[in-house]
Amino acid sequence: MTEEVMNTLVSQIERAYENGNNTSFARDAAFLNASLAGMQFMLAAKEKGYDTCPIGGFKRDELIEAFHIPARYVPIMLMTVGTAEKEAYPSERKPVEEVTIYNSF
Repeated sequence: MTEEVMNTLVSQIERAYENGNNTSFARDAAFLNASLAGMQFMLAAKEKGYDTCPIGGFKRDELIEAFHIPARYVPIMLMTVGTAEKEAYPSERKPVEEVTIYNSF
């Protein structure tokens, strides 16, 4: 990446997070980016032979207090990593044809 491209990208990112912009943008972006990173982490862990479980239902305020998390960070999820003691319960997924919309609603 050239310095010119880097400066352009940094400028765009800074403008997106400036005060006065849509206040939900930063939070939405944090949730999206953390979720994508979590997914990649889970796939990498599985490739290494580990099992994972993302946890979204936790007491955020207590986590922030216990770990002294600065206000600029938003805890999105917890992630367990290890080896399963027993097989997970089976789950069903809808066929891709039922959850994919092509060209219009």
